[in-house]
Amino acid sequence: MQFRRTLPGAGSTDFYLTDPENGGLSIEQQEYAADLIIAYRRKYPDLKINAVWDFGMEEADPVQSEKYGVFADNRDNAVYNAKMLTVSINHAKVRNMSCETDPEQISEIEAYYAGLSDLAKRYAARQKELLAQGIPWPKTEGIIREEMQIVPCAENMLSAGDLYFADVQAIRMLENTESLKRLLIHEIGHMLSEETGAVAHKKIRKLFGKCRDGFENIYEFCAECFMASELTDRIKLANEYRETLMSVM
Repeated sequence: MQFRRTLPGAGSTDFYLTDPENGGLSIEQQEYAADLIIAYRRKYPDLKINAVWDFGMEEADPVQSEKYGVFADNRDNAVYNAKMLTVSINHAKVRNMSCETDPEQISEIEAYYAGLSDLAKRYAARQKELLAQGIPWPKTEGIIREEMQIVPCAENMLSAGDLYFADVQAIRMLENTESLKRLLIHEIGHMLSEETGAVAHKKIRKLFGKCRDGFENIYEFCAECFMASELTDRIKLANEYRETLMSVM
C-alpha cells in the first residue's frame, strides 16, 4: 500500500507499506501510523519525515532480506535513518501490536514509580544498617533490591540508591510496552533530537550525564525520555528532558 500525506507549506510524508495479505500491517494500523506521524509533524514544524516504509518494502521482500535477515527474528521493531529522514517498521513483528498503548499498563507503571518516590532515602538508610552489620558494601545492592522487591530491568545499570534510578526504571518499563503508538513516538523522539541538533546541545548532554548509566547512549536517552513524556506526565526525568528539549529547539 502506497500513499502520501501532505502538510501545506511543510512538504509531505510518503508511506510505502506491505499489503496486509502479504504479511504487512493491517489497514487500520497503516492509517493509524500515518495519522500519528502527520499529527506530530503539525505539532513540531521542524520535524521532517520524508518516508515511512516497512522492512518488506525497503528490501522488496515481504519476509526477509540480506540487510535485516528474517524480519520476524530481527531484534528491531523499527529503525530511523537520520540522513534519509525515514522510519522503517518491522512489519513482521509489529503487525500483532495494538495501535494504542494499554492504559492499564501505563497506570501500573505510574503506580510502581510512585511507590519508589523515596527510594533513594530508604536505600541510604538500609545500606547504612547493613554496613553496620558487617555486610560488605558490594553485597548491599542485591540485598536491598530483593528486600524492596525492585523489578529487575537489565537496561537500567544505575544503583537503586541513585536519585534517578526510579525515573529510569519507569521509563524503561514504558519502553517495554508494546504498541504502535509507543514505537512510533520513540522513533519521532530520535528524529526530533537529531534534526533540531538537541542531541548535541550542552543542556541535553548535562541532563544525560546525570543518569548516563541508565541508558545505552545519549540517542536512546533522548528517544526514550521523549516517548515517556508523551505517554505520561508523572515521570520527573522525562518531563525535565521534554522541557529542556523545548528550550533548545
